[in-house]
Amino acid sequence: MNDDIRVPRMLTIRETAELFKLPVHFVRQKVSTGEVAAVRAGRKFLVNVDKFAEYLNSCTVQPAETSASAARIEPIKFR
Repeated sequence: MNDDIRVPRMLTIRETAELFKLPVHFVRQKVSTGEVAAVRAGRKFLVNVDKFAEYLNSCTVQPAETSASAARIEPIKFR
C-alpha cells in the first residue's frame, strides 16, 4: 500500500463556516458556484478545509478609489 496518500480534512458547510467564523450562506455559495473544493456525501456537502483556506488567502481586496467625487454622497432619488 502506498503511504504517500494524504487524506484531506473535510467538514460540512456549517462546520466550515463555524471554523472560519463566516456566515453559512457565504460558504454554501462558494460551494454551489464551484469556487471551493467540495464533494457531496448523501444529503450534505463536505468542504476541503485546506483548499477553502487557500481560497480565502488568495482573495485580494482592492482599495477603494478616494477622490473628491467618490467621497461625496449622493442622495437617493425615489420615483
